[in-house]
Amino acid sequence: MFLIGGTAFSGKTLLAHLLNQGDVVCLDEPDFHNPAQRHRGIPFLSSLFSDKVLPAPPERELTYREAVTFIERCEDAIRPCTLGMKTAGWVFVEYAKIYRESGYPVIAVIRDIRDVLAEAPLPEWVGGEAGLNAEFRTVCENLDLCDLLIRYEDLVTNPETVFQNLSRVLVCELVPAASWNADSVHDTMFKLDRHDMLRTGRISQAQVGIWRNSGRTFSEDTRQTAAMMGYGED
Repeated sequence: MFLIGGTAFSGKTLLAHLLNQGDVVCLDEPDFHNPAQRHRGIPFLSSLFSDKVLPAPPERELTYREAVTFIERCEDAIRPCTLGMKTAGWVFVEYAKIYRESGYPVIAVIRDIRDVLAEAPLPEWVGGEAGLNAEFRTVCENLDLCDLLIRYEDLVTNPETVFQNLSRVLVCELVPAASWNADSVHDTMFKLDRHDMLRTGRISQAQVGIWRNSGRTFSEDTRQTAAMMGYGED
């Protein structure tokens, strides 16, 4: 088992897609603890493993610890495959505490917050620039829970090295796909327009550093968040 998470709109969905290879399967925000996300959990996992007997979907909201126990049962059911899941923000932090305590690998992905803001309008549920800053800082303050930190910029410009590090942490041989068919992307990964880049079938570097020419003015909090996460002005 392994966990992927980090800051919003930082390439986690791309990474989750690229990790679906060989005996590794990575689900996109199944959030097994939340019955409202049930369709992204057991029903979708069943579509991938129709020959396996999976546990019944939880009928109630689970604690994060109960959810991890349930995910362990799911991985037992699909062996020899390794089950990963991707989530974000404070939900990621809560899962990461238990994954780390249980000895399962935790991988975080971060990105320059200014590029996230420059890329496209934020969904309402983010809470605007202030809400995005709060989430980024929550993740930043808990990066000590992670076994591997990946910067979006490295993922798209040097995926081979990133996957060498992933292979070491997940103890299996992994390689980034040079290209892929859009039909190979799990349907659950297309949640927002931002995810449509997965339909191009290739890794793109086009969104790195776009804040510089965006003409956008950023708050002092945003500039401080970028600096906290190691992103300077150059």
